[in-house]
Amino acid sequence: MSNHNPELQPNQLSEETKVSMRTRIISAVIGLVVCVPLVVLGDFFFFAFITFALIVGTYEIIHCAKKKYNIALYIVAWILAILMTYWPIIRNIPNFVTGQATFNWHMYTMFDELYISILILVLSVFGLFVMVIIDKGFTVRDACFIFTMMLIITVGFQSALIVRYYPSLIYHKVFPEATTQFMNTYDNLESCLLLVYVLIGTFMTDTGAYFVGVFFGKHKMAPRISPKKTWEGFVGGVVISLLSSFAFGFIFSMTGHPLVYGCLDKDHWYLILVLSAIIPISSVLGDFVFSAAKRHFEIKDFGNIIPGHGGVLDRLDSAIFSLLTTAAFISLFEYWSEFVTH
Repeated sequence: MSNHNPELQPNQLSEETKVSMRTRIISAVIGLVVCVPLVVLGDFFFFAFITFALIVGTYEIIHCAKKKYNIALYIVAWILAILMTYWPIIRNIPNFVTGQATFNWHMYTMFDELYISILILVLSVFGLFVMVIIDKGFTVRDACFIFTMMLIITVGFQSALIVRYYPSLIYHKVFPEATTQFMNTYDNLESCLLLVYVLIGTFMTDTGAYFVGVFFGKHKMAPRISPKKTWEGFVGGVVISLLSSFAFGFIFSMTGHPLVYGCLDKDHWYLILVLSAIIPISSVLGDFVFSAAKRHFEIKDFGNIIPGHGGVLDRLDSAIFSLLTTAAFISLFEYWSEFVTH
């Protein structure tokens, strides 16, 4: 009789699992090669990336119900999604017209905190319920689902813009005397460190949970929502994510390249540790929220644009919640700092 504990033995991988792992790895590498330059370059390139992901993600939300809707629904949804995501810019259009503000692709002054327009929310509800009247296949339940999911993804993508450009806002406040050339170099290169940090934490959660779960997963976490997720994978993902993201943020901050001056820097290394622990938890929560939607509509993936990963939302579901959490974290720190100061 063997004395080995079966709970500690690695799982046997099927040929299908091995093929799936190879496909996921190849797609992930290609995705990094395409996306990392867009993140680093920022400006128009990052806005184009966010807009593309927003349009495809909105389509996937509507399409997951597997119903044939009127094309007008997609047009209305895309317009509303863009308005909600880019509201910090749109609300400043009068200032652009009068010359009180200058339009440029850096836009760090616009994305200082989350902006959710009540007007756009009301227009969204109105527009979706007009579609309920126009399209007999579009129900009140469909309208409520699409409104909720659109709000989540648009706030998530707006958070991505905040996380990408907020460090530049703080840098320009801390070093107003810096030369224009040096500021532009920071805006296009170092200011992306915070976003890269969040993405490392998010994707290492997913990657760690997947591989630890595949090899050692025994206890199901929430089989009703996500049958393949295990507690072993969850713990593995959190630990690997925490160590990876904290090491990234800590090393850069200690070498004079903080994620955010005055917040996530060497003097506030403990905040980097706290955020590194929060990101994987919010990442898993995001995964479960979108998985619950897929289970409701009995679909495996939101789309098939990324081989081995599914659609845009299948890949960015966790990142949306991680980015939202990070944007809220730095906003709360700023409010707290102002409160203590005054």
